[in-house]
Amino acid sequence: MKKSVQPDDLPYTLKRSHRKSLGITIERDGAIIVKAPLDLDRKEIERFVAEKRVWVQQKLAQKTSVMGESPKREFVSGQGFLYLGKSHRLRFVENSSKGKKPKRTTERKLRLRHGYFELDKEQQPKAREHFISWYKEKTEEKLNERIPRYDKRIGVEVSRFGVSNLGHRWASYSRNSTIHFNWRAVMAPIWVFDYILVHEMAHTIERRHSRRFWQLVSRVMPDFEEIVRWLSENGPDLDL
Repeated sequence: MKKSVQPDDLPYTLKRSHRKSLGITIERDGAIIVKAPLDLDRKEIERFVAEKRVWVQQKLAQKTSVMGESPKREFVSGQGFLYLGKSHRLRFVENSSKGKKPKRTTERKLRLRHGYFELDKEQQPKAREHFISWYKEKTEEKLNERIPRYDKRIGVEVSRFGVSNLGHRWASYSRNSTIHFNWRAVMAPIWVFDYILVHEMAHTIERRHSRRFWQLVSRVMPDFEEIVRWLSENGPDLDL
């Protein structure tokens, strides 16, 4: 038995069958399918869908990120690159590091100064590599800075984290109690970055996207649903 349902903000197709539990899936085209037992009360189904609403929005955001058109950025003078929600133009400079001993390798080649990304002209062929290294470094810095803002409020202790390319995922929490962050996340505004962090910190307490999980998130970020929608609309642009 199949029926199309049109709530205010989450249209889905309800499929009833001889199954024992509720389930929800997102098809490749973004269609939402809710599977339910034949005799389950409609109110129970609606309650289940309501609890899964943010999870569904996140899955749709991931699909949008994967299927959306990637930004066509070229590593040329005047091209804009995002950092914490702001676009900074790239300009090439003469090798300004000659004779100096910088603290970090990435700062020797690429730096954000006076509102511009500056890259040594000779490094243009490796520009993308330098940007990724720079973003990874800044993501680590922000995690060290932001984790202490939320750990006590959530009631967790984050002892380990890593930064890498996670594809369409913004972050993940592994079985060895490590939070993995996508370096692309630092392109987003800081309040989006913080949401991604809080989301994964909540997973250290509750692995599933249960009612308890969303209560943990909403206790720290009452407007998290707006942030999820922002990621759905703007996520594809957070890339090189």
